[in-house]
Amino acid sequence: MDKQPQKVAVIGLGVAGLVAVKNMLEVGFDVTGFDRSEYVGGLWHYTEEDKTSVLPSKRIAHPGQGLSLTALGTIINISKERAAFTDFPYPDSTPSHCPSGKVEEYIESYVDYFNFRDKLRLGVSVEKVRRDDERNRWVVDIQGTEPEYFDKVIMATGGNNRPHIPKVEGMEQFEGEVLHSRAFKRPELFKGKRVVVVGLSNTGADTAAALCGNAEKVWLSRSHGAIVIPRKRDGIPFDHTLTARTMALMGMFESTFPRLYEIIFNAICKKMQDNAFKMRPEWGLSPADSVLHTLPVVSDNLIPLLEAGDITSVPKIKRVTGSREVELTDGTRLAVDTIIWCTGYKADFSLVDPSADPTRNTTPKWAEAIGSRGKPLPRLYRNLFSLDHPDSLAFMGNVLVATSAFPISDLCAMAIAQIWKGNSPLPSIGEMNRVTDKQHELICKLANKGSVSPGSLRQTNWLVWADKAAGAQVYEHLGWGLKGWKLWWNDRALYRMLMDGIFTPFVWRVFDGEGKRKKWDGAREAIEKVNAELAAAKARNKNKKSQ
Repeated sequence: MDKQPQKVAVIGLGVAGLVAVKNMLEVGFDVTGFDRSEYVGGLWHYTEEDKTSVLPSKRIAHPGQGLSLTALGTIINISKERAAFTDFPYPDSTPSHCPSGKVEEYIESYVDYFNFRDKLRLGVSVEKVRRDDERNRWVVDIQGTEPEYFDKVIMATGGNNRPHIPKVEGMEQFEGEVLHSRAFKRPELFKGKRVVVVGLSNTGADTAAALCGNAEKVWLSRSHGAIVIPRKRDGIPFDHTLTARTMALMGMFESTFPRLYEIIFNAICKKMQDNAFKMRPEWGLSPADSVLHTLPVVSDNLIPLLEAGDITSVPKIKRVTGSREVELTDGTRLAVDTIIWCTGYKADFSLVDPSADPTRNTTPKWAEAIGSRGKPLPRLYRNLFSLDHPDSLAFMGNVLVATSAFPISDLCAMAIAQIWKGNSPLPSIGEMNRVTDKQHELICKLANKGSVSPGSLRQTNWLVWADKAAGAQVYEHLGWGLKGWKLWWNDRALYRMLMDGIFTPFVWRVFDGEGKRKKWDGAREAIEKVNAELAAAKARNKNKKSQ
């Protein structure tokens, strides 16, 4: 009698949850995905409800200023060529930086193409995930129905559920409107109001830009400087310059000379900014925090709107001094009607039983660090696996790598699937704890110097591990070992394209997995197509400049 496949529950069906369902099905698990919403895609689905979601995008000419803004709303910051799933390209008709509606269509197409919609249970509210030690299984408590039992669980509820709002002296006396960016949906509702947007971030820049032409006055309040970079340079997405060769070089510096790596990374980002924009000292954006603490703001609109005076950059709010007045750290007082907090989120692990909560044993050094900002730091092996139940409980959404969440989530899911299937081993619990301790030492050290995301890690080290666990074999074929030399000798064109072309997500599916993750037969063609399009774009730019 054939052995029944193990049952896996995936909680949350945003991008991370969907790739988890797909990859677990691919290796033969019996998978069920749950989401409390009636739709898939998480925040990529626009909703008027008080949930984190994108804003609908539209291109407009800004009234009175002659500015043609790229978009008001949400468009992807990473190009589609680098923000795709590993075996599913965007349609040819989709622009490199597409609006949120196109992303949602792409996500829906992914589910239908791989035919797993029947594995998804939408509109189902999971109340708790707990361990039944007697049965050696996980219990998923569901609102309004009987509990269900699973052998393994992947928590993919995302890190954008609990708004993070800093405490400000005197806030209780403010009588104007106060909201977090997750509740900001319709800019026209702020017509004629004086609005302070708090937070120099991608969300802060998008929110401030969306208010222009609606609000009477828009201030963008910052607590630090930041680098601002455009999505494109000379018509080519900025991320198309990132190659495997560049990543390997930066990875060597990151591991061996971390301070030099930080200096070089900052210099590269600043050069991209300075090539695109002329920065004014009165904006207070420079000097910028290190990119290890504050990621660059990706925005085509922020600098033009600052130039035009539609957005005014101001320091941090020190305190509230009246029913509709705030005082800044430089002593300036502003009469305001609305405060919008674009200050991020805290990851929420409350669905998991306290005995399996990965934040319960976090090092006290994290809470003491100035850059932790009250956010929880989960204790997870490789930022993925529960150290209490590594063979049956994993958490998605805790890996911060400088690229799109789409391919990284896919790679995470591949690694989990191959490890739980038994194709790749986990080390001993002692070794997993040692690796996690080392990771927490690193992040606490960063947090002592400034703000840092709990998901930050040594990027190259993590990618090398995930590549091996998933069986993608990218680093073996692009390294100095036998497979690398064989590829260089037998297929020089592919080797050069992978090393010096666009580092596309499809590289994770181009090589034979040798019994591990599934190869995509269309990967090479997709890689060739993307690089041919880049070469054509560069040729067009060269011709324009020579005319």
